[in-house]
Amino acid sequence: MVRLYDATVMHARLKPKRHHFSHAAFAFGIRVEALENPGRGLWLLGRRWSPYDFRDQDFLPPGEIFGPEGVRQDFGREGDGLEARVRAFCAAHGHVLPERAAIRLIAMPRAFGQSYNPVVFFVITVDGRLDSGIAEVHNTFGERKAWFLGPECRREEHDGDPYLQLRAPKRFYVSPFSGLDTEFEFTLREPAGVLSVTVDHYEGGEKTLVSSWSGPQVPLTDARLLWLTLKSPLLVLKVTVLIHLHAAWLWLARRLPFRRKRDDIDLQRGLRHPSPEIAGRP
Repeated sequence: MVRLYDATVMHARLKPKRHHFSHAAFAFGIRVEALENPGRGLWLLGRRWSPYDFRDQDFLPPGEIFGPEGVRQDFGREGDGLEARVRAFCAAHGHVLPERAAIRLIAMPRAFGQSYNPVVFFVITVDGRLDSGIAEVHNTFGERKAWFLGPECRREEHDGDPYLQLRAPKRFYVSPFSGLDTEFEFTLREPAGVLSVTVDHYEGGEKTLVSSWSGPQVPLTDARLLWLTLKSPLLVLKVTVLIHLHAAWLWLARRLPFRRKRDDIDLQRGLRHPSPEIAGRP
């Protein structure tokens, strides 16, 4: 029901100037029905005072869509739980999940009450077979945008192992150094034993940035969580700080052109929880 991964996040900017970094960021793969009590028998996960926890509202929350386009997004009815929201989102894209579908969330937990995931994934299997998925990207302004990886996105490795892959318009402000009228490419695998997901960036059909979140599954114990805490202290704060530090480096040291969010409002489409900067525009 709950898996723990000793994972590493890697980013490599290829153009216009090369820049690479990686850092430890452990992850969980958790069946959505276990979200209310993920740490059964553990002290460090899931209890009211535990350092690590999951909350339903942190993932795929409903909200009015800013700049709607394409398929109408649906996140269920008021008060729906996470599983119902996932099913509603898939159904809106023309893919009704059978009752026996298993939905697994790939995400970092809340750490000491704080939550921030640059991206989360939902991996959906039916009878043990990879069926579909969802990628939800979050930016540091509190905005979110979700993409559906349907059955038409299924591919197979040379050895027959399945994966999902979708290249889609971005139109979402994530980095001041990447254009909005470009593309994301999501690659998602069923994380049985190993976590392996990627989000790459294309501009003009050319790959300009590669990123991955990967690592082996490890035993879910208090001892292992304590070790990962020491290995990656202040998990959520660390991720947020690194995002800003690397942005500062690219701007000040590498002299990359800086795009301001308010300059590209018309290119920001299909997002939820828009920042006051764009939600309050005339």
